[in-house]
Amino acid sequence: MSFTLDADLAALANCRIFFGHQSVGSNILAGLADLQKGSAHPVAILEHRAGTRPPQACLLHATVGRNEQPLTKCEEFRRIIDEDLAGLIDVALLKFCYIDINEHTDVDALFAQYTSAMDDLARRHPGTAFVHVTAPLRHTPGGLGVLARERLGRPNRVKLANMKRNRFNDLMRRARASTGVFDLAAIQSLHADGRRESFRKDGATYQSLVGAYTDDGGHLNAAGRLVAAREMVRCLAGVARERQAAAAGAAGR
Repeated sequence: MSFTLDADLAALANCRIFFGHQSVGSNILAGLADLQKGSAHPVAILEHRAGTRPPQACLLHATVGRNEQPLTKCEEFRRIIDEDLAGLIDVALLKFCYIDINEHTDVDALFAQYTSAMDDLARRHPGTAFVHVTAPLRHTPGGLGVLARERLGRPNRVKLANMKRNRFNDLMRRARASTGVFDLAAIQSLHADGRRESFRKDGATYQSLVGAYTDDGGHLNAAGRLVAAREMVRCLAGVARERQAAAAGAAGR
């Protein structure tokens, strides 16, 4: 079922959300601020401060860990929830950055470590729904010059890194479909007319960031951040509705 933006924002009216991120996450939050201007049900976007109790409805956020070291992001996300937010939030999500996954990343090992960290948090915080986020992509330039360099045997590092991100995202979609996925990569690669931005390599097709959504090849511009923010709201509203339905069912038994 499809809901309007106002209906999705209203579904978050009593929801406390924590979002761990870095720069692309900041882009998405800026998009959310733009998106909900004039809405009757705006979400309060607040920076997390240790020792401060979150209000009944809000989207708390914090920059976590260090770029290019994704496991530090898992660790700081865990620490904040354990030490500051235990029992105080309804939904939590952690987003890696595109720079955390490059052409040399052992994606299967990274995903296993991410899964272990998130599963451990879910076991110890059963009152919190953990939403999983696909890794953001970079734009993959094309054209005759790029093709010529590839035919000369020069590695296209943007493509190679995006291939690794696609692998991570495929693992995420398969493993976490039943527990909630904010598919950032899928919305980043979808044109307004429904076409998919992609490239082919070694007989396979890989998603790539739409060029119109970025000014530097990776971060989201005004158009890209609106698209990403709308998808995040849609995803979180769906999780909130599921929690509300489960609570109502439990109360009726």
